[in-house]
Amino acid sequence: MADVLDYSPPPSLVPFFLSEKFISLVIGPVGSTKTTAGIVKIAYHAQQMAPCKDGVRRSRAIWIRNTREQLRDTSIPDFLKWFPDGIAGNYQKSESKFLLKFDDVECEVLFRGLDDSNDVRRLLSLQASFAVMDEFREINKDIFEAVQGRLGRYPDRMMQGTPHPCVKDDGTSNKHIWGMSNPPDFDTFWEKFLTNPPENADIFIQPSGMSPTADWVEFLPEDYYANLCQGKHEDWVDVYVHAKFGKSLAGKPVFRSFDPDFHVAKNPLRPILNGLRPIIVGMDFGLNPSAVFGQLDPMGRAVVLAEATSDGMGITRFIQTLLKPILAEKFPGAPVLIAGDPAGRQRVQTDEKTVYDILRAAGFKAVPAMTNAIVARVAAVENYLNLQVDSGAGFLIDPSCRSLINAMRGGYRYKIKNNGEMEDTPEKNNASHIADALQYLMLHIDAQNGARTHQRRHEVKHVSAAGWT
Repeated sequence: MADVLDYSPPPSLVPFFLSEKFISLVIGPVGSTKTTAGIVKIAYHAQQMAPCKDGVRRSRAIWIRNTREQLRDTSIPDFLKWFPDGIAGNYQKSESKFLLKFDDVECEVLFRGLDDSNDVRRLLSLQASFAVMDEFREINKDIFEAVQGRLGRYPDRMMQGTPHPCVKDDGTSNKHIWGMSNPPDFDTFWEKFLTNPPENADIFIQPSGMSPTADWVEFLPEDYYANLCQGKHEDWVDVYVHAKFGKSLAGKPVFRSFDPDFHVAKNPLRPILNGLRPIIVGMDFGLNPSAVFGQLDPMGRAVVLAEATSDGMGITRFIQTLLKPILAEKFPGAPVLIAGDPAGRQRVQTDEKTVYDILRAAGFKAVPAMTNAIVARVAAVENYLNLQVDSGAGFLIDPSCRSLINAMRGGYRYKIKNNGEMEDTPEKNNASHIADALQYLMLHIDAQNGARTHQRRHEVKHVSAAGWT
C-alpha cells in the first residue's frame, strides 16, 4: 500500500475517514480535501475485507454522482490523481470501472451517474460492498435509499467461506456508504437528514475556511478563502466558505450572527456546582414544553449546558419525566431558577392554576421573563452572540444540544410572505419552542449581568457579527 499512496487526512476529517458506521457523511467548505478523504476511504475499507478462499481481499464500490458529465469532468479525474491508471490498477473507460489493486486487495470501483428516481432501476442488479456519494446534496433521496439495499452483498459468503457476506477478518459487517458535500439548503431532505440522523449514521461538519481551526489551508493557495469571498454574495460565502446550510426558500434565519464553529463548544461543557452560581432554566410552555439549562460563568460568558424538548406533553408530565431527571443527573445539588414565558401567568379554566403555580408546587423557584416582546428577546441573545471574552465566544452551547443548535442554524426563522417580504415575527414551527426557551434564559442573564458587563467593558468586547459568519 505504501507504494500506491501516502495519505494522512487533516484532523478535521479523521473521524469521518475512520468512521465504522454504516452511513458516514461530511460537509465542509470548498477546497477542504473532503473528496480526497472519500476517495482514499475506499482503500481503507477494502483492506479490512476478509479474504476470499483464494486469499484475495475482494470488494466492490459504487461511486455515485448525479450526472455522467460530472463523473467525467470531476469525480474520475480526482480519483485517478490518487490511484493512477496503470500504477494503482487499471481503468476500463468503456465500462466506467477501475480495478484497484495493492498488496492482497482487489476492489472494483464502478462509476455511475444517477440523476433521479428513474435511475433506481440501474441499481437493481448490482451486488456491492460500499457506495460513495460525491457531492451528495445533489443525489436524489430515492437513489440514496435504493443503493443501501445493494450493499454488503459482495463478496458473498460462498466466496469468503463465512456465515455472512461482506465481512471483516473478525466476522463483523464491512458494508458502508459515505459521502462528501458542500452544505445543502435548509428545508431539503439532506438538511433534515444531517440535523436529525438515524442511529446508524455519523455526521461530520468541518469548520469555516476562515476559522483558525481550518486545518487543510496549507494545501491551498495563499489567501485562498479571503480571495474567494471577494465579490460574492453573503449567502454564497456562508455555504462555500463557512460551511453553513444554504438559504431556505421558506425564510431567513433569526440569528444570523450564530456561527456553529465559534459558538458551539468543541468539548462538553462542565457546570459550576459550588452552590453559588444557579442553574438558570429558560422555559417555553404550551403543549410542547421546552427547556434550556444555562449558567453565567465567572468569565461573564453565557453557557448553555443542556436542553429538553417535548411533543404533545403537559407541563406536569414534562416536569416529572424531563425537567427533574435532567437536573438531578447533570446538576445535582445546584440552586435552580426557572425563567419562563410570561404567558404562563394565565390561569387555566380547569383549576385556575397558572404554570408558575405548578412549578412552585413542584419545588421550583420560578419567575416570568421580564418581557415577551420579540425584539427584546432576540436582542438578548444577539448581545451575547456578538460578545467576545478573552478572544473566545461570550456565548457557548454544549455540543449535545442538537435541537437548539439546529434551531440557531436556521430552523428558527422568519417566514416569507406570498409577496416575497419577511414576516415581522419568527415562524412557529418545531424549532421555535426551544429557541423561545433560550430567549427567556438570555433575557434573565442579560438583565442580571447587564450592569456588570458595562462596568468591565475592557474585559468583554463587542465584535462585529461579520467576523464570525
